[in-house]
Amino acid sequence: MAKVLIVPDVHGRKFWHKAMEMIDEVDQVVFLGDYLDPYPREGITFEDALMEFEGILSFKEDYPDKVVLLVGNHDMHYIKTEFMNCSRLNVWRRQEIHDLFISNIEKLQLVHEIDNYLFSHAGVYLEWTKRYAITLEELFNFTKFLGGRWNTLEDVSYERGGWCKVGSCVWADIRESVENELPAMFKKQIVGHTQMESKPYITSRIACLDVRQCFILDTETDEIMGIDA
Repeated sequence: MAKVLIVPDVHGRKFWHKAMEMIDEVDQVVFLGDYLDPYPREGITFEDALMEFEGILSFKEDYPDKVVLLVGNHDMHYIKTEFMNCSRLNVWRRQEIHDLFISNIEKLQLVHEIDNYLFSHAGVYLEWTKRYAITLEELFNFTKFLGGRWNTLEDVSYERGGWCKVGSCVWADIRESVENELPAMFKKQIVGHTQMESKPYITSRIACLDVRQCFILDTETDEIMGIDA
């Protein structure tokens, strides 16, 4: 039984500061990834986003056991410079940001579990894991996964203009959840990645929270509540 503060895709925004304000009120804080590559229409510069990311890394250093930093597709294309499926990649700063990520790689995770809730950037679908015979145990060891399996994270589905039925756990679209199986051993998956207009998308098996605000999950009641910025 836990109270979890969830921070969906940041992209340089400041709403994640709620996590610092409420750190003593929750059992754990989980960031769902995508820290950089701000949307131009939001008026956030890359320098602004980098400053926020450095603040998030410092937050993790201050609370190493309480703060969880997951990685998304916008992080993977800096972590692995060979990564081909990129969106809003800053090609001029790629090597610099790669070095920053690699120097902090031990702080990062691909997936996380709390009370049978599975957290990832975009969702873990059985279609994707079966395609490459990926075990869930592998997903929990991010640094080892980067050593030989990272290219499986490149998979992008038809929903996002790719060639796969289902995307990887950093690229899957929430629309893929309608027809595809989720690992049965988890009560619910918590994801971001697919930006919603104003309200999260929540079913009995998956919750997409990418609406530019933090949320509190009570694992005892299965209640997910938004936190005003």
